[in-house]
Amino acid sequence: AFFGGAVSIIGSNVTSCSARYNGGVNYAWDSESLSVAGVDFIDNRADTSGSVLYLDKLRQRTSISDASFTGNTAGDDNDGATIQTDKPIDWDCRLGSWMPTEGSLKDNFS
Repeated sequence: AFFGGAVSIIGSNVTSCSARYNGGVNYAWDSESLSVAGVDFIDNRADTSGSVLYLDKLRQRTSISDASFTGNTAGDDNDGATIQTDKPIDWDCRLGSWMPTEGSLKDNFS
């Protein structure tokens, strides 16, 4: 979503999406906001970074709740992030408050 409005991904399984560069599932740049709720992201890929989400210059904070990330890969040696963002994320973490809120999030987590 470039220069877009609000984007929501709700109540679904997102599997085997890919991108040549960034954002295997969603690349949001200079958009309004992104909300993710009740979604399982499985085996998605980006060649550079953000195997699931690549977020840059969003006008409102991204929110993620009740989501899991399994088997997503980015980069030549899987050294890219699962989520790449330049702003904090509102994260409803089921495991407590340990989840980082900005920067690069790598690996499987739910």
